[in-house]
Amino acid sequence: MSDSDDDRDGRNSVARGYVLASRVMSIGMQMAVPPAIGWWADGKFNTAPWLLCLGAVVGFAVSMVELVQLARESNKSKG
Repeated sequence: MSDSDDDRDGRNSVARGYVLASRVMSIGMQMAVPPAIGWWADGKFNTAPWLLCLGAVVGFAVSMVELVQLARESNKSKG
């Protein structure tokens, strides 16, 4: 690989792609798992739909924090 393929941290573009794919998968799981746990807990404790809604809000909030961090890191590396 040429020097132009390396970023400031020394990783090539394939390595950076794997890191980005991992972060995107993590964000997706952060959005999906809390509502799934809430849905399961609603069935177990007969509280439908409150725990599902709580899980959805928590999953959304956590994933938005992660997206903001990802955007800040992206802007920092470009500047």
